[in-house]
Amino acid sequence: MLLRTLFLLATLSPLAASASDLTDGGSCRNGAFPSEQSGFALAKVVGTPRLYLLGDMDGCPAKGEPACRQRSYVVSGDTVVTGRDLGRYRCAFFPNKVGGSAGWVDRSKLQALPVPAPTLQAWSGDWKDSDNGLRIRVRDGRLHVEGDAYWPSANPTPAERPGGPNIGAVSAQAVPRGAQVDFVEDTCTVHAQLLGDVLIVADNSECGGMNVRFNGVYRRK
Repeated sequence: MLLRTLFLLATLSPLAASASDLTDGGSCRNGAFPSEQSGFALAKVVGTPRLYLLGDMDGCPAKGEPACRQRSYVVSGDTVVTGRDLGRYRCAFFPNKVGGSAGWVDRSKLQALPVPAPTLQAWSGDWKDSDNGLRIRVRDGRLHVEGDAYWPSANPTPAERPGGPNIGAVSAQAVPRGAQVDFVEDTCTVHAQLLGDVLIVADNSECGGMNVRFNGVYRRK
């Protein structure tokens, strides 16, 4: 009986590992997208009239559709920011005027888009993600940033935060490395990657009050 049990465990273990990889491969959701994902790129949705973003909990995305389907979807021609792969799926974020939506999608429905290396001036602008903002300017061959971040928002209700918002800030300068840059002020580090008209930002949790993060997918104001 013991030998049979060991044989069954050895036989099932590759399947169990595969399911575990799909289930525990990390978050693909709005707030966690910049910090939990990597290998950011741009892609165009192709070959489908409607591509639903799949969730990342309760065995998803391994369960596929319709079990993992979220309300948000993209359509052919939409441009999304992509992260890493998980089996047949790829994490995708669709930015829009009210923030954006993230989820796993069938990567066969994505066509990679070329992204030229940004010029120094391409970084310049007032970048916003909800209430958080980064003001980037070019001076003397360097990028200068002034930024503010809030939790839970810039104007929370008394029920959300009776004492008002927790606040974070950064003021720094740096020279970008291609499409990436690290702004460092004391113990605060804000990492940014520029992909066309979006700026993907993640910090090291040392830039302000409790729960305050600059993390987000920013667009020019």
